[in-house]
Amino acid sequence: MTNTGELGWHTPDTFNGAELIGVFETGTTDWHEARSHGIGGSEIGTIMGLNPWESAFALWAKRTDQIPNPPVDNWSVRFGKAFEDPILEMWQAEHPEYTVYKTGTYRHTKLEWLHANPDAIAQHEDGHWIVVEVKTARSGWKETPPAYVAQVQHYMQVLNLDRSVIVAVAGWTWEERWVDRDEWQIETQTLAAQRFWDHLTTITKPVWDGSKATYEAERHLHPSIDDDEIEIGDLGLQLLDAQETFDEAERDLLALKAQVLDAMGTAKHAMVGDKRVAARQARGSGVPWLVVKRDQ
Repeated sequence: MTNTGELGWHTPDTFNGAELIGVFETGTTDWHEARSHGIGGSEIGTIMGLNPWESAFALWAKRTDQIPNPPVDNWSVRFGKAFEDPILEMWQAEHPEYTVYKTGTYRHTKLEWLHANPDAIAQHEDGHWIVVEVKTARSGWKETPPAYVAQVQHYMQVLNLDRSVIVAVAGWTWEERWVDRDEWQIETQTLAAQRFWDHLTTITKPVWDGSKATYEAERHLHPSIDDDEIEIGDLGLQLLDAQETFDEAERDLLALKAQVLDAMGTAKHAMVGDKRVAARQARGSGVPWLVVKRDQ
């Protein structure tokens, strides 16, 4: 059996017990309305602290309309949308034993605030179904991004499926990462999602997590400045202590960077065994600076 061409749709009223909410075009009023009544797979990574660009606190502030949540329409997003269907079609051509379908938005059979809107689902010729999620990235993957694993675990939970595949073009490399259902991870995610949903429904702030996204969200929560004073007690003392610790650590770091630059001379990379720990970089003919390679 060979499957090529335009993708079909599979949107039954119920799917393994999950109830169809609707079929919505991304970004429309109906799409936003449906999202407002639950937690989707694209949010679970943020709720779990796995999203390097956003925090649960920032997501909460946006979801409760306390700070702006402008639509993202950069080239990365537009590229991803434009190539989603072609990537699905390519994957189907590589796996003729599966038939790939676009689908709608479903909610969990019991936890109705858990929603799933995967990029696609696919049925094997033996009858079983899987989730298919598409990603694009500028850089290659050393490992499957944990937020994407959390996302497909979420979809498998809502749709009551046991397997999924993340198909990506990452740094112009074709990636196919299979993910099996993990009951422990699903349970952990459900507890975190329940806490977050409670914060949303009661308009109660989540904890501050030390991320830049949380700090930026808090800045936007109070944009005006009144000529006033407020007593903050021990919180102020903690702030002073933290700033002193940070300043001291920054001085130590700069001293170490200066020593490393001296040891490197004109070399581009600094090594510890076969591991690159730092590099000298410059813009044009400018003076080089040191970059610490924490992820190498």
